Amino acid sequence: MIRIAIVEDDKAYISVIKEYLGTYVKEKGITLETKVFYNGEQFLFSYESDYDIILMDIEMPKMDGMEAAKRIREKDRDVILIFITSMAQYAIQGYRVRAHSYILKPVNYISFSMELSDAIASLKRKTDDALLVSDEDGAYKISIGDICYVESQKHRIFYHTKTGNIQTRSTMREVEERLLPFHFARCNVSYLINLAYVSGFEKEMVIVNGERVPVSRQKRKNFIAALTNYIGGTADA
Repeated sequence: MIRIAIVEDDKAYISVIKEYLGTYVKEKGITLETKVFYNGEQFLFSYESDYDIILMDIEMPKMDGMEAAKRIREKDRDVILIFITSMAQYAIQGYRVRAHSYILKPVNYISFSMELSDAIASLKRKTDDALLVSDEDGAYKISIGDICYVESQKHRIFYHTKTGNIQTRSTMREVEERLLPFHFARCNVSYLINLAYVSGFEKEMVIVNGERVPVSRQKRKNFIAALTNYIGGTADA
């Protein structure tokens, strides 16, 4: 199931986009779930990183698409943004919010389907490299490559990432099973380390992204072996 948000104030264009999506579904034999929002402010009010692709008009009342995109990026670094606009000069601004692409109005089906296919292909490449986690404030997509280490404390999991920390309810076993293919290793019963962020050892500590994380006697041998294999290239990078 691919979830698509349509953020557009022009009802005529909403009808066109929905028609094109219906045609696309029939052609490709895929399943899409869509929801319409009439301006950026309405969309942001309920946004919880729960869409895969956002089709967004730029010129809208209350809050335009570019401002909405900036705020979306504060919450979600990975959602695919496709701008729909009648003005090509907005494409340059789109790079600042990491827009995937833009579609010029009037929209024709061929260009629309090509952009959508490219976005879905990109989405599929990202699916295995991201986690969807939730906390009291909402749900978040985390790029696995941004996770420095994971910490377990009293039935809570803390994801320490390059941009901040996110906590959620899970078990370390579940997290470890998900992350092991991406070169994570236990250095302690409570810590799971992304080997890409290890810069050295200090006594019974491993330095991860500038932080010191304890290495237990029981896990030390296996952890060093995993790190050696990773650095030496015997594990796929």
